[in-house]
Amino acid sequence: MTDGSSYASNPEYLPKFMNDPRDDDGRQVVKLNLAENSELTAIGLNRFPAGTGDVIDFASIPYEERLWWDDEEHWVSMAVELLSSYVQRGERVAIIWGNYAMPTVLMPADVAVRHAWDILDAGPHFWIHPLGGSVLIECLIDGQVTIVTIPSG
Repeated sequence: MTDGSSYASNPEYLPKFMNDPRDDDGRQVVKLNLAENSELTAIGLNRFPAGTGDVIDFASIPYEERLWWDDEEHWVSMAVELLSSYVQRGERVAIIWGNYAMPTVLMPADVAVRHAWDILDAGPHFWIHPLGGSVLIECLIDGQVTIVTIPSG
């Protein structure tokens, strides 16, 4: 990653609802500061070997499943399926952006599902980390979605 000086330097790049204090879903979004982001990535994303261009090096570790979305509607239906168990349990998810200028955000899983298209549109390279879980979902701009179990500490 970077030295942190650019972390969250452009929160206006986030989906519009995340910056709108009048939006019911937006009020449920929590933007993490650098220390909180570092703590979260230490227990999740940073446990994986890095590949070229801030992606996980899946050539060196096994993953659970790899999927591909064809268009935005397909991504939305995929997000519904991937996050349905977290929605049912009322859990929260973190969205960690491949663009370090956008702050990592936390939100209820149902909010992430309702705004799946907005999330993809804002930064088509991101990771979804259901909080308290051992799964990480990597989403890349080319439509590749990889589900992987986070290695233990």
